[in-house]
Parts: sequence; C-alpha cells; structure tokens
Amino acid sequence: MRKRTAFSGDVAGSGALMGRARYLWLLLPIAGLVELGAFVHDARSAPRLDEWQAVRGEVAKLKGPGDLVVVAPEWTDPLAREAFGDALMPIANEARADDSPYARAIEVSELSASAPEFARWPTEETRDVGRFRLRVHRNPEPAKVLFSFLDHVRPQFLAVHEGATDERACQFTAHAAVTAGGLHGHLAFPRERFNCGGEEFFVGVTILDDQNYRPRRCIWAHPRGTSVLRLNFSEVTIGRQIHGYAGLSYFLFRDGLHGPTLLTARVNGEEVGRYLHHDELGWHGFDFDTSRFAGQIANVEFDVHSDDPSDRQFCFYADTR
Repeated sequence: MRKRTAFSGDVAGSGALMGRARYLWLLLPIAGLVELGAFVHDARSAPRLDEWQAVRGEVAKLKGPGDLVVVAPEWTDPLAREAFGDALMPIANEARADDSPYARAIEVSELSASAPEFARWPTEETRDVGRFRLRVHRNPEPAKVLFSFLDHVRPQFLAVHEGATDERACQFTAHAAVTAGGLHGHLAFPRERFNCGGEEFFVGVTILDDQNYRPRRCIWAHPRGTSVLRLNFSEVTIGRQIHGYAGLSYFLFRDGLHGPTLLTARVNGEEVGRYLHHDELGWHGFDFDTSRFAGQIANVEFDVHSDDPSDRQFCFYADTR
C-alpha cells in the first residue's frame, strides 16, 4: 500500500478550501438582504419617542382651546402622553366620560391606523408629518354641557350625608392621605374628599378602569353598609337631561358576584330618574329627563344605595345638558 505524503495532504486541504471559497461571493447578497430586512422592520415598527416629540409642534398648531387630542392605534397612548405632556393631553381629556362634548378631535396616527370612534366625524384637514398622519375631525353635534358635577365636588357646591334623613354629615378635607391599591387593589383615593368614616367610605374624584381598560374619571361614592349615601349639589344649571355613566373597576368586579347598586336623582326634591347598576356592565350610561326644569338653577340630589354592602366601590359621572 502506498503511503500518503504530507504534500498530497496539503494539496487536498487546499482544494477543499478553494472549493469553499467559491461560495464566499454569496455573503454579499445575503448581507444586503439582511440589511434590507432590518430597514423594512425599522420602517414598520412603532415610531420612537423622539419621533413623537418631533411632531408635537405640529399638533400644538392644530389644537385649539377645548379640542381633544387622540392617537391611533390606542396602545401608543402612553408614548404620546410622554411626548406631548399635559398641555396637549390633560388627564381630564384622557379619562373623559365620552367624546360627545368635544367640538373637534385632533387624531395623531401612524399612517395605516385610525381611531374608529371618530369615523363618523367629518374630517376637515389631513396632513402627513414624518411617519404620522394628522387628521382634524369635527363633531357634527357636540353636546353643550351646562354643569359638570365632577368639577364641583367641593364644599361650595356639595354637601354629603349618610342616611335618607341626612342624619350624619360627611366632613370635607383637602389633606387626606393619597393612596392607591395597586394590582388587585382599590382605586386611587384622592387628597380632597368628603370623609364618611373609614378609609374607603368617602366621596371624591378618582379614575376607574372600564370594560376596555380605558381610564374613566368619576365621583367615588361608596355607601357604608345599607345606608343611603346622599350627595346634594347646589346652584346647578338645569338643562333638558342629566347625562351620566356609572361603574366599578371592571378588573375587580367584572364577575358580577355582588348585588347591584342603585343611583337615584332628584331635582328640587322631585325624583327625575333611577339607574340600577350591575357590576358586570362595566362603564354604562344613563339619561334622566329634566326638561320640566330646563333653564332653572336648582338643587340636585344623588342617592347611592345597595342592599349588598360588600365592596360597593361605586363611581359615577353626571352632567346637565
């Protein structure tokens, strides 16, 4: 048998190396494809914070007093608020009861996205700025709010009592401890509130999560036991209806394991409507006819009551219009 020499081994190794080298040219188009893929991914990915900040000036030019700024898709909202700040996206607008009072909405969207709730609002103007599309929508029938109860949870306009005969007054404080329950915990407890005894039995403004986990600003009105919790607002401008919503944290109470909560409204002592809220409804609307009092300045009372006193973390919004 003939022995293999070192020279022949070197030749074989060099041949294999040369064979592999013939395919090295493929690395160039592969690298190009990788770079192209990275470019496409970057082009389709969500705009970065600096891009949101860059469009802020254009949004500010379009936004007039009282206009609403919204974003699409909805999950980009936290990034937009970080870039735009409270001046363009204040919490009162972010946690609004609904869109009906706004005359205009400035929609800031990624080019392929849109906010479906404004599809029926005529579009006055559209412009593209970078990777964003700005649309100005006009509400065809904006509601005229005469009095927002949410904005008058103060001693000058509101007195709170427990019991149907107002036997126990709830005391107002502007210096209560602000607390939040965290995950699986209660909603945020505000600094300004009418204390009715015990940490959670009070009337004050907070924010709950609705059935779509959107924030909703509302009046926390947790009755104690089966006692009636009465909110008496004075100097209210009355329109043709009391328009409102009610709910509890949907995350905590969506299973509907507790009894319903009853909200009753009276104008100058005369009942104008009742709304029975079941927890699993989430953020749910109601309207009470007040046309017979339209144009008057009157007292409006809301009674909150439940036969099931367990965890009645009831919260509602109401206005006159």
